[in-house]
Amino acid sequence: MEKLNFEDPLHFDEFPPVATDEWEAIIQKDLKGKNYKEILRWKSGEGIEPLPFYRKENLGELAHAPQVFQGKADWKMVEIIQNPNIKSANEHALHALENGATGLLFELPSTALAGKAELKALLQDIRIELISTQFGLSLSNEKIAQWLQEIAEERALNLDSLNVQFRSDLFAEALRSGKLPALSDIDHHLNSTSEWIQFCASDNAIYGNSGATIIQQLAFALASGNEYLGLNTETASHLFFNFCTGPNYFLEIAKFRAFTLLWEEVLSKYGITKHSPYITAETCLWNKTKTDAHNNMIRTTTEAMSAAFGGCEAIAVHRFDEHFADGTSFASRIARNSQLILQEESYLNKVADPGAGSYYIEVLTDSLAKESWKLFQEIEQKGGFHACLQSGFIQGLLATSRQQKIDAYRKKEKILVGINKYSPDEDAQPTVFNAANSEPSNFNFNQAESIKKILPLNIEVELESGEKS
Repeated sequence: MEKLNFEDPLHFDEFPPVATDEWEAIIQKDLKGKNYKEILRWKSGEGIEPLPFYRKENLGELAHAPQVFQGKADWKMVEIIQNPNIKSANEHALHALENGATGLLFELPSTALAGKAELKALLQDIRIELISTQFGLSLSNEKIAQWLQEIAEERALNLDSLNVQFRSDLFAEALRSGKLPALSDIDHHLNSTSEWIQFCASDNAIYGNSGATIIQQLAFALASGNEYLGLNTETASHLFFNFCTGPNYFLEIAKFRAFTLLWEEVLSKYGITKHSPYITAETCLWNKTKTDAHNNMIRTTTEAMSAAFGGCEAIAVHRFDEHFADGTSFASRIARNSQLILQEESYLNKVADPGAGSYYIEVLTDSLAKESWKLFQEIEQKGGFHACLQSGFIQGLLATSRQQKIDAYRKKEKILVGINKYSPDEDAQPTVFNAANSEPSNFNFNQAESIKKILPLNIEVELESGEKS
């Protein structure tokens, strides 16, 4: 056997190139004459149907040139804090930071913080200048912003250097509450948000966890963000976008890359250049199960991987038992450690945009961008996102995609291990689904009209209810 010299240049001359038609001929032979483009096409259920493989020549068909969308690979590992007891929440947060977390998401009820003293106790000994600090919808309001600013000034911190996000997407909140504020109220809220705090232009996790396809998630984020820019272009620098990351691994990677591409296109129409979107992600809840619940650990891990490869700035991993059990230290540790493993053992934070140049990922990115841009244009032609919420157009799209997703799992066209296939023999207790992020904020608007609400989806609950009916 020839001894290898690892100092020699690497080359692949011993592997002669193979033309695409040669590959296709072999595939057709293996399929006994059937057309692989018909029988192996991926019925993703997300608005596009990719082929099983792509070659270099497919890159020439793309609307965009392959490029690195994210210049860095590192991300903030966010721990979700939900305990309404301030002392316990502070202890949980400090424990998480001491054990690897680099960001916190406070999902507490609005009643938990009656005043500045409670917020100060919540943040006691937490170095907010070193981490990403996110506040859920119920805490994303002017009072919290003012108290937080006073606390930061007492600590002699530079406000502009803090990494603070408010998840106060008024459109997403309207879909959950059924109350849509007038554009004048949204404009006032937008202008009153402190510039040093990043404001959520689109909390797409609410759409994704209600059954939205990836195409819809992208289009809704674009339309929502564009609505805010139309009110005030100065907000562009402190808008951010939150998505849920789901089970379609490659498509989810492409989703985040496609949004970066598309949002930069939207900004260019306003004359804003060289400003990449700030994207955060959380693992989705709609596919998490109580039956055979430990499968949820695998699901959240691959979902977090997609977000990391997609270039997200911060990622929150939900506990594997979040929607049916109270928080435990074990479940929180597993959620946190899954990200630690991705960074410290898998080194996913060492390579920026690994999908760049991949034939498959680049084609998926381009396909998602094209289809979601079409839906975005349709929304704009109908008057914009606010108008489409008033008319029920958005709710209609969500209702259709939600039902299609439920039907696909009922018919076993899609598989959820432990639920509609390979389910445990023992009888499981009925699932009780506690939707996260469901508490409304305490905004007071001068005008608000009633619109059709959307509800969070959980496939396990839907399949159980279908069996009983």
